[in-house]
Amino acid sequence: MIFYLEAKSASFFCIFDIMNRYLLILLFLIAAYFQPSFIIAQNNNDNSKDFQIFLKQPAKLIQLLLYEKNFTPIQGTLSKDKKSIIIKNYEKGSKVRVKVLYEDGTVEEFLKSPCYIDPVIS
Repeated sequence: MIFYLEAKSASFFCIFDIMNRYLLILLFLIAAYFQPSFIIAQNNNDNSKDFQIFLKQPAKLIQLLLYEKNFTPIQGTLSKDKKSIIIKNYEKGSKVRVKVLYEDGTVEEFLKSPCYIDPVIS
């Protein structure tokens, strides 16, 4: 009878040991799966100093680009396809006043709130 209890407890510890190994492997795989996405998110936060404002149609020239709050000029250029304005070192949370000359000759002045100013993803 003593032998039966020892054998039963030994099999219990054997099963427990196997479960611990599988749990350890599972935790390792989960950590390995989420690590690359964490690194990508961290890199995007460090390097994303360029933001963009999308335009209704291709533009020819940016006539005015400044912060609404204090009327400070902003450094910005037209994108290659001329359908967005790329802003350098944008102060997050600030409204931007824009005046553009479109290729068809029309001029439009508008105000963009921060929720319509997107980071540039390259």
